[in-house]
Amino acid sequence: MIKNILKIAGTAVFCFFGFFFTFRLFSDGFHLLGIFIGAAIGFVALSILWKALSAWRWLAAGLTLALIFTIYPIIYTFNLSFTNMSGGHLLTKAQAIKRYTQEMYRPDEAPSWSWTAYWKGSRDFMLLLEAEDGFFTMKPGDLPEPYNMTTSESPARIDNYAKMNRVETMQNLQAIGEIEFGRAPQIIKVISMDEVAVQLPAYSYDSGADTLTDNKTGIKYQAIRGTFTSASGETLSPGYFVNIGWDNYTRFLGNSGYLKPLGQIFFWNICFSVFSVFLSFALGLMIALLFQDIKYGRLIRSLLIIPYPIPVLVAIVVWRALLNENLGLYTMLITNVFGFSPKFFTNAMWGRIALVVINVYLTYPYFYVLSSGGLKSISKELFEAAAIDGANSLTVVRKITLPLLMRILATPVIASLCFNFNNFTIIWGFNAGLPAMPDTAVPIGYTDLLISIIYRLGFSSANAADYGFVAAITVMLFILVAMMVTGQTLNTRSLKTSSR
Repeated sequence: MIKNILKIAGTAVFCFFGFFFTFRLFSDGFHLLGIFIGAAIGFVALSILWKALSAWRWLAAGLTLALIFTIYPIIYTFNLSFTNMSGGHLLTKAQAIKRYTQEMYRPDEAPSWSWTAYWKGSRDFMLLLEAEDGFFTMKPGDLPEPYNMTTSESPARIDNYAKMNRVETMQNLQAIGEIEFGRAPQIIKVISMDEVAVQLPAYSYDSGADTLTDNKTGIKYQAIRGTFTSASGETLSPGYFVNIGWDNYTRFLGNSGYLKPLGQIFFWNICFSVFSVFLSFALGLMIALLFQDIKYGRLIRSLLIIPYPIPVLVAIVVWRALLNENLGLYTMLITNVFGFSPKFFTNAMWGRIALVVINVYLTYPYFYVLSSGGLKSISKELFEAAAIDGANSLTVVRKITLPLLMRILATPVIASLCFNFNNFTIIWGFNAGLPAMPDTAVPIGYTDLLISIIYRLGFSSANAADYGFVAAITVMLFILVAMMVTGQTLNTRSLKTSSR
């Protein structure tokens, strides 16, 4: 009985705080996230309290995390692609209105007074104001009250409040300046060490007309596509994000300034992922076959997988130094041997070759480890039978080793293709997608991948931070990769079927 009461009480407390957080999300305009959080909280509570769902109790944490951190980001990105979210439209409408209505301004005719601070504890402040018609005391949220001064200097104590010296006042000036004294709409705030003044709300919002009014100038701003705009075309910043339909998609698909360079990048993106995986797999398999049964094989294999545990960024920095166009060790070696100096950072072809070589260097140990494990699962009797039939090594690899290995390694190969299709780290770490393409609508480099272009648009270029547009490109990239994975999976299944 007590155990059930504690379980119900604990669940009730969990639900209270969880749904309070969900309510705050809805009140701030984050409806989609609020729905996901609320659904996750409800599922966890039901799995604990409802006996029919007790079997799901042990999966509740994993499913909740998958819902919030996997499913929600996909749906959120898809939803974001239909909005105008950008550098100037990051807030929800509720947040933007709240920000405007909390702004204050000081009217030209507003009176000001000198002040002396008093405190009781570290955060309980009171002000003594000196005006032309006398002295007043004032506490946060209260109107000024007359105070009868019996001396020419401010007293050391008023009620339970002690006078603050100038050093203490300066140390707490920021905290005092954030306090709103008086009562709305006339708020009195500290504006300097020697002055307090009346401040009024800078804007007022009319929910019926959906307008903001500048209380100082009287200008009305109408909400239009996420921006409060006046009749003369003047806008307020920041704006807020709203749904704009398919505009981001039509903007991308209907502009040759985007499509023409991105067509080249897409072709390079496929070549980069295919060549990286093919060469890495071939090199890893070759090493696994060559060093399978030789003396000191374990030592050699240990040395060959050194690139695998090295952090990728560290390896890229080393490669940047080795391929430096002026002082790089490999560049100088190539110059001395072949008589020409490859430009790995300023020439598009050599930059792409360098990226593939670096990626193969970083990836082949992964395929070597997988191939070594896969070879051990193949029966030696097959190789013995092939030797008796007189098959050479190439035939054995082509007819026996590869078909059987692909049945085991098909999924890791597909996963590696998908990873390299979006391999942002090596591109941005080596040369940030440079050299740059000329005459493009957005900054694009010859060695950029689609993912690095998305990053450049969304986070790197201050004048082009358009998150809704970037989300639309991301959605199309997601669909493209999903189609590629589906095709590769179907081909793998047909390969397995034909090999039986």
